[in-house]
Amino acid sequence: MQSAISKLEAERAEVDDILSSGVFGRTNNHARILAFICEKYFEGAIDEIKEYTIAVQALGRPESFDPQVDTIVRVTAHALRKRLEDYYRSTGAEHPVHICLPPGHYVPKFIHMSDLGSATAETKLDENRNSQSLDKLSSQGNGHLEERQENPDKPPQEPTPNIGPGLQPGKESALNFSPRTRRMMVAATFAISVLILSALFWNRWNRSSEHANSPRTQVLAAGSLASGKILRVMVGNSSTPYVDRGGSAWDGDHFCSGGDSFSVTGHTIQGTEDPQLFSGGRRGVLHCNYPVPPGTYEVHLLFAETAGLQEASRNVAFSINGGPPTNLDVVDDAGGDDIATAKVFTDVAPASDGMIHLDFTSPEAFVNAVEIFPGTPHRMLPVRIVVGHSPYHDSSGNVWMPDRYFFGGRLSSFGGDLSKFADGRLYEWHRFGHFHYVVPVATGGKYTLKLYFMEHWFGVQNGGIGGVGSRVFDVYCNGSTLLKGFDIFREAGSEPLVKSFQHIDPTPQGKIEIYFTPAVNYPSISAIEVIPE
Repeated sequence: MQSAISKLEAERAEVDDILSSGVFGRTNNHARILAFICEKYFEGAIDEIKEYTIAVQALGRPESFDPQVDTIVRVTAHALRKRLEDYYRSTGAEHPVHICLPPGHYVPKFIHMSDLGSATAETKLDENRNSQSLDKLSSQGNGHLEERQENPDKPPQEPTPNIGPGLQPGKESALNFSPRTRRMMVAATFAISVLILSALFWNRWNRSSEHANSPRTQVLAAGSLASGKILRVMVGNSSTPYVDRGGSAWDGDHFCSGGDSFSVTGHTIQGTEDPQLFSGGRRGVLHCNYPVPPGTYEVHLLFAETAGLQEASRNVAFSINGGPPTNLDVVDDAGGDDIATAKVFTDVAPASDGMIHLDFTSPEAFVNAVEIFPGTPHRMLPVRIVVGHSPYHDSSGNVWMPDRYFFGGRLSSFGGDLSKFADGRLYEWHRFGHFHYVVPVATGGKYTLKLYFMEHWFGVQNGGIGGVGSRVFDVYCNGSTLLKGFDIFREAGSEPLVKSFQHIDPTPQGKIEIYFTPAVNYPSISAIEVIPE
């Protein structure tokens, strides 16, 4: 066993090594947070490892920092956690010490590979605890916990081996069997093995037959998607079609087999104007087959965890057209329970049978809704959001979706004449207050972000008081500052104003997170555009 001193030296050496490795590239905030939390850990001052102290002491935020409106620490810590995971899966895999940042915490954890045996036991115990929590899900919804752990942060106890009555750990069994008994045991073992192999063979054959036969059934039931049309489906819903706030129709579930349908009530789903899309779904091992014409498509999968689970409690494993599996933790991806999230996949083409196949393979998997858009090869479709309740078709023929992906804030409409401005309808409404947007995008590319502003309240032209300096705020995106001390009226008076930002990297989860932080009065936004580069 290593001494405590040698372990501490190894941990410090690993921190120095990773900080000098260049793994964080030019993203200094990741290195600053890691250096700060590790130094506090070594000093024994883990009580000082808090969101506020990280922001002020490590990232240079002012003492007036408010974590409720500025989420730079959470955003950067999440990205740091993913960077560390990627590093120790590749370059640092053979290092004697691994550093990790447990989800939901800022105190670092050092894993000594020499203690891998005990770490493995702990991991297995954690998996058992997670599976037990999933086993307690009720048959309603995608799962409601029947009981919660009283202290989820309590360290797990070392499991006691199941060694049978009268046996002691580490002792050999004193039981002796007769030759006849041994022969019977061998025969029984062989018979059980044959039964298991037969069951596995039957299950594989049955699944292959179902996969081959179900497309024909689905085509007869639902017909093929017309060329250029968008397919929207509420999975698990067999009732009448639903029309969302933007006027789009969502079909019932005619495309999936396997698993069980579920519905939930009494949940307020954040991040959407259409909570009905997340009021039901299908869970378990299931297969969906969507008939589409030849071409390139963009697939959106919609989720909201409504079971009250914590991070790392449910793994939603799925694949598209038999491709590489995706493992999704919905709570981690959305940022909590009862929050809508979406995963975006580009360059999806139908299989040889004219179907897009979605296969959910983990027993605890679920999905709420699916959207399939005619896509553009090698790039995501633009996302255009106009604040308000109705979609808008601009002068260039682009369609702007009504407000979505927002958290917080309020709506207000503009009473003046907008006809003199090109596409003035984009500025008819604005969202103001403490708010942010989380826009789902495809990973692997960069984006141009355009923010559309117009001063709706201050200034003589608006019939109100005030002017320059009456509304001042900051805008952050994925942990970086886009606008500091921004004043719409100072830059544009009462005219429309568009601010454009290029080369935006999405978060590792595939999100563009835009935070509007007040300095004087409330921030305001009228429209948002995300364009792939």
